[in-house]
Amino acid sequence: MVKENQIWVLPELSGGEVDKLTRGLLTEARVVAEKAGGRATALVLGEAPVDHSVLFAEYGISRTLVFRDPLLAHPSAEAYAATLLHRLEAERPWLLLMGDTPLGRALAPRLAADLGTGAVTGCVRMDFSGPESRFYRPVLGGQLWQEICFRTDKTMIVTMAQAVLDDIPAKEPSAVETEIIETRLPPPTIYVEHLEYLAADYRTVDITEAPTVVAAGMGAATDELLPLVSELAALLEGAVGTTRPVVDTGRISRERMIGQTGKVVSPQVYLALGVSGATHHVGGIQESGTIVSINRDPRAPIFRSSDVGLAADLREVLPKLIEKIKRAKANGEIL
Repeated sequence: MVKENQIWVLPELSGGEVDKLTRGLLTEARVVAEKAGGRATALVLGEAPVDHSVLFAEYGISRTLVFRDPLLAHPSAEAYAATLLHRLEAERPWLLLMGDTPLGRALAPRLAADLGTGAVTGCVRMDFSGPESRFYRPVLGGQLWQEICFRTDKTMIVTMAQAVLDDIPAKEPSAVETEIIETRLPPPTIYVEHLEYLAADYRTVDITEAPTVVAAGMGAATDELLPLVSELAALLEGAVGTTRPVVDTGRISRERMIGQTGKVVSPQVYLALGVSGATHHVGGIQESGTIVSINRDPRAPIFRSSDVGLAADLREVLPKLIEKIKRAKANGEIL
């Protein structure tokens, strides 16, 4: 039987960096563990992992399992699964949380198959109030939610969408118990060879991963303005996003659509250009850090959801804004 009060979490600590996703996963693991009356265990894998005990203490994680192996130098679903499988079978935690990232989406079903259990990917809500654990994930482009129930006595594996995770440190730091495990995986464990990391191209990066998003609404979807939107996005190293009406005209591809029927984004900066602010669009940007809007209609609904708003004509604003940013970069005022 699983240990119903044991919650395991796999933060992605590539290069020792701590991002929003990691903090959100640690928060979620602690909250669920507190409700279950148990403890949260963080899993750290690497060739020579950085010590994150201070971080884990801050988020109320009371136990850390550190797996060390040369084959864990780079994130690999194959190596991670081989590393974690034996310990999962031995300790049988109730729930294993990880991020809904390329690594998480590859690792979760692999572990589920090895353990003979199930995996929920892209989860946006968990409900443990009833006799059965229930998990919810968006389907059909976000138009519906799928409800999934686990009816098993094995570990439940879930990847969480970053946009729904909160960053809430514990009220008091916890004492962290750390166990270091030298795994020594055989080389044939990994059949995919790591060659190098290529930095993400901000022009093509998925808008859900971009730290800056420049969105073009119908007010910016003209032959005159769209090139300026792209130029501004390039200067800001931001990804171009858009709204459903613009996608329907065929001017920007559907993969760039933001909203309840598109993608939910959570960038540090969201710049809305000529976006009216329809409810279904605003529903996809609420997790953004700072929302800046420019629209010539001073009554546009988007201003109600904005941290900074400017009622102005984009034909006048964009050329001046682009020139100012170029000048600031040339003078070394911004990088």
